Amino acid sequence: MVFHAFFLARLLSPLQWLKFRVRQRVQANPPTTNMRPDFPAAYTEWYFLGVLVVALVAYVMRHNTPLRLPDFIAGALQVVGWILLAECVVWVLYYLMLRAFVERYYTIFHPAEYMLMFPLTLVIQTFLLSDVTGYGVNYILQTFTGSPAVGGVFGTTLAIFRYLYLGAAITVVLSSHPGIATRTAQNISVIGAGDVTVNRILPALKTLGYERDEISIASLDDPEAAAARAAIGDAARFQITEPSKVLEIALREHAPTIIASPTLAHFTQLVTLATAGIPFAVEKPITEQRAEREILRAQGDSIMACGFALSYYSLEKGLPLTYFLNPLPNYLPFLAASEPGLLGGRALHALREEFGPVRSARIELLEGASRSPSGFGRLWTEVPGTLHTFIETTIHPLLMMRHITGPGPVMWQQCALGRYAPRAAQVAAEYGQQIAPTWIEATGTHGNIQLSLLVAKHVPDQQARRVAVIEYAGGTATCDFDARRTEFSDTAGNDRGWIAIDNDKFGGRYRQNYAVQMEMFMNFAINGWGAVRFDDFSRQLDALDAWDDLCNAVARAEIPVSDYDTTTITSQRPQLSAVN
Repeated sequence: MVFHAFFLARLLSPLQWLKFRVRQRVQANPPTTNMRPDFPAAYTEWYFLGVLVVALVAYVMRHNTPLRLPDFIAGALQVVGWILLAECVVWVLYYLMLRAFVERYYTIFHPAEYMLMFPLTLVIQTFLLSDVTGYGVNYILQTFTGSPAVGGVFGTTLAIFRYLYLGAAITVVLSSHPGIATRTAQNISVIGAGDVTVNRILPALKTLGYERDEISIASLDDPEAAAARAAIGDAARFQITEPSKVLEIALREHAPTIIASPTLAHFTQLVTLATAGIPFAVEKPITEQRAEREILRAQGDSIMACGFALSYYSLEKGLPLTYFLNPLPNYLPFLAASEPGLLGGRALHALREEFGPVRSARIELLEGASRSPSGFGRLWTEVPGTLHTFIETTIHPLLMMRHITGPGPVMWQQCALGRYAPRAAQVAAEYGQQIAPTWIEATGTHGNIQLSLLVAKHVPDQQARRVAVIEYAGGTATCDFDARRTEFSDTAGNDRGWIAIDNDKFGGRYRQNYAVQMEMFMNFAINGWGAVRFDDFSRQLDALDAWDDLCNAVARAEIPVSDYDTTTITSQRPQLSAVN
C-alpha cells in the first residue's frame, strides 16, 4: 500500500515527467547497454535549483512587495507550490529511505549525490511551505526544530517530519559518507627478546624515534629473558610470559608486530596475526618446513597480505646490490649514488645494458669469533646438529644468490663442511647436544652462471668478511655487505660508479643497523603495499628450497664434517667433495 501510494504521488512530480521525456529521446539512440537510459544527476540538480529560484521569487513577492495577483493566478500558484512541495517530500522519503527496498540494483553517479541534494531540498521545502501557508520562514524553522514546541495540526505535522527527516539524514550519512581513514597504530609489538631484538630491532626503533611506551616486547620465560630485561632496561615495555600468552599480548596491543621468535614458532604466529588483520613482519627464515612454505606459496596473497618478510642482507646490507638487480622505486629513499642517474635514471639502465648477462657469482659470509654464538645465547640457532640448522646464517647469501640468478634450481656440484671444534665441545659438555656445521663451501651452476658459496662462523676476526662479487660479460659488481655499498667496474677495471645506503640522510638515521628495513616495514604497516610488494617474500621461499636441495644432496653424498679451530682454519680448509 505504501509503495503504491508513493508510485501515485510520483506521477504528480514534474521531475518524473521530465525524466520520462528525456529517456524517451535517449532510448531511440541509446549510448550504453543499460536497460533503462541514465538520467544524469546534474539534470536533477539543475531542476531543484530552478525550483529553489521559483520558491525564492514567490517568497519575495509575497512578503516584500505590495503587488496583489488576481485570485485565479494566486490560486494556480498555490496549487503549483503544493505540487512542488509534495514532490520534494516524496523525493526525500522515496530516494533516501525507500528506494533501496524497491529498486534492489540501482546505482547513483557519486556517493555524495544524495548528501548534497538533501539539504537543498530542505531549503526548498522551507520556502515553499512559507509560500503556501503564509507562515514566516523563522516560524517554520522554529516549529520544525521543536524550539519552542507548537501544537495544532501544523506543529504536529512538522514534528512528525522532523523525525522522518532525522532518519533520512542518518541514512544519507551512513550510506554516502566514505568514512574517515584511520592510521595504523603507531605503537609496535615485538615477539621474542633474543639477540636480534635486543641488539638490532630495538636500537633501530629508538633511532627512528619510538619511545618506551610505544614499544612492547613479549618474551618467554627462558634463560635469555633475564639478560634481555637487563639489556632493554627502560627502552621498552617488556613482559615475560608463558608461551600461550605471547600472542595474546600482541593481539591485545593490535599494533604492527615483529615476529622475532625462534623459527619453529613463526608459522603459527604469522597465521594468527594475519587472521586478526594485524600488520606484521617476520624474521628470517620465515619457516624451515617445506610443507609450511607450500601453504605460503599457495595462499601467500591472503596470509602475507599484511605480512612483511624481513631480510637483513637483501633489504639493508645488500640493498644497493638488490636495487641494481631489482630497481624498485621503494628502495630509492634509502640510497645514495656516485651520480644521480644510477638511482632510477638513464645511467642505471645503461650500466645494466653494458654489463650484460651474469657469468659468475661468488658470495662469502665469514663471521668472526666475536659475532658467533657463545654460552646459551643463540643456542637455538645451532641445534639440532644437522646441516639444515645452519640456515639461520646461510639464508642471507642464498637470498642474494636468488636475486642474482633469478628463479629455477641450482645444480650443486661440490661441497665441504666443517664444525668449530671448541664450540662443539662446549655445547656437548654443558648441554649434552651436538651443534650444526659452522662451515660450508659449495659450488654449482644455474644455467650458464657459475656459483660459489662460502659461509662460516668462528673464523678469526681479522679474516671476517662479507662480500659478493658478480662477474658480468661486460663488468663486475662488488658488494661489501659491511660497508653496505656496491661498486661497479668495467672489464678493464675502470670505475663505473657506486650505490650505497645513504648514511647522511636524516641526520645519519640509516647508519644504525636495521633502521632501513624497520622503516620499510613501518611504511608498509601504515600505507600498505601499494602497487607492488617490496619485501623478499617469494624469493625467500625459493632460497629456502635451494637450501633444502643442497642439504639433501649433501646427505646423499655423505659429505664428511671436518673439525677446525682458529689455527687450522687459516692453513687447511675443509676439502670440497662431489655432491652429484
